[in-house]
Amino acid sequence: MIDWRLTTDNTALVVIDVQEKLMAAMPRRQEIIHGARKLIQSARILGIPTLLTLQYVKGLGPLCSEITEVATDLTGIEKLTFSCCGHETFTRAVKELRRPRIILCGVESHVCVQQTAIDLMGMDKFVYVCADATCSRRDLDHQTAMERLRDCGAVISTVESVVFEILREAGTDAFKQCLPLWK
Repeated sequence: MIDWRLTTDNTALVVIDVQEKLMAAMPRRQEIIHGARKLIQSARILGIPTLLTLQYVKGLGPLCSEITEVATDLTGIEKLTFSCCGHETFTRAVKELRRPRIILCGVESHVCVQQTAIDLMGMDKFVYVCADATCSRRDLDHQTAMERLRDCGAVISTVESVVFEILREAGTDAFKQCLPLWK
């Protein structure tokens, strides 16, 4: 039987292409940015490694300033491939992390997030996609991507669900540090 639980020792976070020009076209911009910020901040508190990507920076611009504020210690991996796994630096970083479970957030659900998730599963990773921290310009594309990813074996979840699963219990120092993110 597979143990599906996320822990601080088996999990990594990947934040995909939360860039100014892309996010300007997203109907749920604030929700996605808010969710990505919570994930980044929680990962830092919990000691979970985080990878961050940027798609075609010349055309899509830098990271959103709201993400840059909380990701000061992260260096983005610039890519042209839709799947993050199409970039050697990213694939090498994932392998070096030696984490079997990967939480994904970012944009667009039906392009970069979906292709990355499928490729990560092909690398024998268990993928958890935060539906409330991923988005596409069209709701149908987002919904279809979530359904396809579930059909392919990804776990579709939410930001709060994955963080509280890792926390496991109230009253710990980590819980006390993460709690303000939800207030």
